Amino acid sequence: MSDEFILKNEKNGHVISLAGNPNVGKSTVFNQLTGLKQHTGNWPGKTVGIAEGTSQHQNNYYCLVDFPGTYSLSSNSEEEEVAQDFIQSDLSEATICVCDATSLERNLNLFLQIMQLSDKVVVCVNLMDEAHKKGIEINIEKLQSLLGVPVIATAARQNKGLDNLMTALDKVVSE
Repeated sequence: MSDEFILKNEKNGHVISLAGNPNVGKSTVFNQLTGLKQHTGNWPGKTVGIAEGTSQHQNNYYCLVDFPGTYSLSSNSEEEEVAQDFIQSDLSEATICVCDATSLERNLNLFLQIMQLSDKVVVCVNLMDEAHKKGIEINIEKLQSLLGVPVIATAARQNKGLDNLMTALDKVVSE
């Protein structure tokens, strides 16, 4: 990743990584927060693409960097290597780890790997609307207590919970 990619965005404030497994709604979160229309696709052979966009919440400005979906940061693929290198770099101030509420246990492996690289993490439990339809209930407060980082429930397609996500991000970057 070139320095030009991020340096051109330093004027936009805090640089935040957006990571998650494929198909968790990560790019939907990105699009809702930035107002962009990032095309998504997670299939073999898809080009490794990184999207960036800006967002503002309260008096904070953010450059959000959206990585391709990945199951781990073990550097077994180009997607994993790019995400790992950026998250652990000095350029990324914090990471939003987007998880799928309908298969949360599968998504927490990536979260644990991210926590080994950075302690500035917000967990976004997305697709809460889908979990509700399937009768899945998640105790967000207990999960937050267990993980030791902010955990925010969202339904990004309906723009629900995203203001809470940004409020939690504001607190994490100001610590």
